[in-house]
Amino acid sequence: MRFAALVLLLALLASLTVAVFRFRTEARATRVELAMDYSDFVQLARSYDYNPAAFLIALRRAGLTSLALTEELGSEIGADGKAYAATGGTLMSQARLGALHDPELSALARSGKLDPNAVYVIVWDPATYERYRVQLPLHFMNKSVRVLRDRYPWLIEVHTQIDYFNGEALGIPTDQILLAKRLGLLVIPRFQNDQRFTKAQMEAQIGAVLRYDPRVSTVIFFGLRNEVWGYPNNLQEAAAIFREPGHTFNFGTIEAYAPSQIQKGNVTLARAIPGRTVRVQAIARTELDKLSLDDVVDRYVLGVRERNVRVVYLRTFQQRDGNLTIEQTNVEMVRDIAQALRKHGFTLGRATPIPLYHGDNRAIVGIAALGVPAIFALLLVLLGWYRRDLVAAAYILTVALYLGGLASHHDMLARSVLALAGALLFATAAFLALARGFAEPPHPATGPQILRGIRWTLTATGVALLGALLVVGLMSSPLAMEEIEPFRGVKLVLALPPFIALLLYLFSGKYSSGSKRARDILLAPLQSYQLVVGVLLASAVALLLMRSGNQSEIAPSHAELVLRRVLENALSVRPRLKEFLIGYPAMMLVPALAPLHRRYVGWLIALGAGVGIGDIIDTFSHLHTPLLISILRIFNGLWIGVIIGAIVIWLYRRFAAMR
Repeated sequence: MRFAALVLLLALLASLTVAVFRFRTEARATRVELAMDYSDFVQLARSYDYNPAAFLIALRRAGLTSLALTEELGSEIGADGKAYAATGGTLMSQARLGALHDPELSALARSGKLDPNAVYVIVWDPATYERYRVQLPLHFMNKSVRVLRDRYPWLIEVHTQIDYFNGEALGIPTDQILLAKRLGLLVIPRFQNDQRFTKAQMEAQIGAVLRYDPRVSTVIFFGLRNEVWGYPNNLQEAAAIFREPGHTFNFGTIEAYAPSQIQKGNVTLARAIPGRTVRVQAIARTELDKLSLDDVVDRYVLGVRERNVRVVYLRTFQQRDGNLTIEQTNVEMVRDIAQALRKHGFTLGRATPIPLYHGDNRAIVGIAALGVPAIFALLLVLLGWYRRDLVAAAYILTVALYLGGLASHHDMLARSVLALAGALLFATAAFLALARGFAEPPHPATGPQILRGIRWTLTATGVALLGALLVVGLMSSPLAMEEIEPFRGVKLVLALPPFIALLLYLFSGKYSSGSKRARDILLAPLQSYQLVVGVLLASAVALLLMRSGNQSEIAPSHAELVLRRVLENALSVRPRLKEFLIGYPAMMLVPALAPLHRRYVGWLIALGAGVGIGDIIDTFSHLHTPLLISILRIFNGLWIGVIIGAIVIWLYRRFAAMR
C-alpha cells in the first residue's frame, strides 16, 4: 500500500507539472482574429449601396482584423465585369442570331472552328488574365488550355465540360487581396482542394496570394466535397507547405458539431503540423438569421473563452438592431465582440495556436500513467479485495499499453484508455470517501451538521479533482486542446460514476444500506416498482448523455437558457447545473439524514453524489476548455452547491422531524 501511495504521489506530481506548463501556455495563446467573410460582406454592401472600403474601415476600427477571401469558382466568372465565360455552343447560337463583336470569336464562328464543348473565356483586366493564366493549368491539362489571343482583350479556350468548369476554383481575385492590404487587414485565403494537386500546385495556390500580400494569417478550406489540401493522397505534401521556412500561416480547423461536418483529411493534416492549428468558429447563415445580435456576440465570446477558438469567422448580420442601420448594426456586432474579448484578457491580431510545449513530454506523461495502477491497488486494499497478481498485472498492462501506443503512433488512443480508467477509478475513490458520512449519526444542531456536510463534500470533491488532475496530465497534448484528438471516453466519465456509486452503496457493505448479497438480489422476483425505477434510471442516463456536449441533441428549455444567461452574466463562468443542483446538495445531505430515511433514499442520494463526482472529472475532460475556466467553473458550482445543500438540510430538519 505504501508503494502504491508513493507511485500515485509521483504520478500526481507529474500531472501537476503538465497542468502548470499547460496553464502557462494557455495564458500566452490569447491572440484572436476577427475575420469577415468577404463574399458575404460584399453582397450586403452592394444590396444596400454601401461603400465597401468605407464600410470595412469602420469594421476595422471596431476591431476587425482579417478578411476571409474565397477562391473564385468558374461559375462566378463575369460577376465583377472583368471577364466573361461561355461554351462554344452558346457562342455559335449567338453568332446565328446576331454578329459577335469580338473579331477572334466571330472569325472562329464563321470558319466553324468554335468547339461547342469547349469553354471560352474573354478577359478585360490584366491582373485577372494573369490569375487565369496561372490557375487554369493547375486544374486542367496543358493541352486543354489554349491562349487564342495574348493581348487585350485576352481570349482563352478551355476544353472541358461547362459543369466541371463551373465547379473549379480559379484563385482569389487580386483586387480583394490588395484591398485587404491597403486597409491593413490580415488575409485568410480559402482554398478548394483538387485531389490531383501535388505540392507544386498547392505552392502555386498560396504563392499567388503571398505574391501580393505576405500577411497571410490562417488558411481555411472550403468546397462541396469538404476537403482539406492534399486529400486523400498528398496530405503530407500539404503539411510540408505549412512547415516551409518563412511560412508563418496556420491551418484553420472549423469547429464541427457532428462527424459528417468535419472536413476530410482534417485530422491527418493537423497531426502532421502540431502547434500550427487554430480553431475556427462560424455560424451558418441559416442559423444566424434566427439569432439576436446579443446571442451572436455571446456565442462567439463563449467559443473564444471556453473552447480555445482563435478565429471568429463572421458573416454579416442582416437585421437591424433597434434604430441602427444594417451597416451600423454590423459595426456594433464587431465592436461588442472585440470589447468583450479585450475585457476577458484577449488581444486582437494574428491568431495564436496552442504550440508544442514542455508539458506534452513522453516521459512526464508516462509517469502520470502509473497513477492508474496505483489508485487501482489502493482501491483493492480499501475494498478488501487485494491480490498481488492483479496489481502486478495492472502495472504491466499500463506500461505495455502506453509503450505500445507510442510504438504504433496511436499514443493518444492509449492515453485516452488510461485516462478513462483513471477517471473512473478516482470517481470510485471519491464516493468511497463519503462512506463514513453515510454511517455517522446526524448532529443534533443544524449549524454543526451543515459544517459536517461541507467537510464531506470537500473531501469527495478533492478526491475527484485528483482524478481530474490525472486526466489533465495524460491528455493535455496540443492536438487534444484543439479538439483534433478527442478524449474518447468523455461521455463514459459522465455516465458511469452514478452507477459505480449505486453498486458500491448496495454491495460494498460500507454504507449501512442493509442490502443483501448481489446474488440474492439478482435471483429475487422483480417487483413492478423496481421495473419502473429501472426504466426511469435508464431514461435519466440517456437524457444525461444526450444533453452533454457543446451542441446537445436535446435543446435546453427557455427557462434553462435564461438561468444560464443569468449565471454567465453574474459569475463570468457558468457552473454546471448537474453539480450545484444535484451533486453537491446530495453530498451535503448524506450525513444529515436520519438512519431510517437513509435506508429509504440512500440509493437515490448515492446516484446524485455519483452524478456530481462524474461531472467534476468530466469538466476537466473537455481538453479544449482552458484550465482556468474549468477551475472557475468548479469553484462557482461548489459554493453555490454548498449554499443550496445548506438550505436543503435546514428544510429537511424543519419539516422532516427526526426521532
